[in-house]
Amino acid sequence: MSKKISFICLGLSLLLVFSCVSKNKYVELETQSNATQERLERDIDDLRAEIAKLTNENRRLKDTIAALETDVQQKEEEVSELSKTRMQIEASLKEQIAQKNIKLEEIEGKLKVTFVDKILFDSGSVAIKPEGQEVILKLADSFRDTAGKNIVVEGHTDDVQIGAALQDRFPTNWELSVARATAVVRFLEEKGNIAPQRLTASGFSYHQPVATNDTPEGRKENRRIEIILVPVR
Repeated sequence: MSKKISFICLGLSLLLVFSCVSKNKYVELETQSNATQERLERDIDDLRAEIAKLTNENRRLKDTIAALETDVQQKEEEVSELSKTRMQIEASLKEQIAQKNIKLEEIEGKLKVTFVDKILFDSGSVAIKPEGQEVILKLADSFRDTAGKNIVVEGHTDDVQIGAALQDRFPTNWELSVARATAVVRFLEEKGNIAPQRLTASGFSYHQPVATNDTPEGRKENRRIEIILVPVR
């Protein structure tokens, strides 16, 4: 009887021990499970934030690409329009270009038409010669439809001082260069039917030479009118 009771007590003790071990193990596993779940939830939140960030970045890149494509298309259209205008001018002023009285240049999206002064003005004069008027009218025909471009007219001189007979009207080459540019602008508006909002006149005296002023040939190159077709910004 005593042995039986002892066995029963031993069995109960072992059962109690195993029960405590199982409970502790369960608590440990539950704690680990909760920790794992919390970690997974944090990872999921981090992934969602990363996805949102990547989505915004992707949207930004798409907008940037679209803007670049629009800009490229616009520049291609501008280049195409500029080339078309240049070809029209080359066709209408073929003789003057061949005689090197007029020069055409495309520079960074701009079209520059350079006139040596003798084709437009007599020495010391700001009255456009009939030959010059004819040339400017042909140029105006090519410029009139380029609505997306403005027209800048620049007057340039050599460094020879204004003669005494003209100093009352033009004290220096500044006044002469500005007056000639203004005369061309007025003619473009009044006779060439160019909208005045598109026109600008500037004078630079002899301070932007394209050749030396030490020779007659160089001074001839420096006495010029530049008409520049520039993009509207």
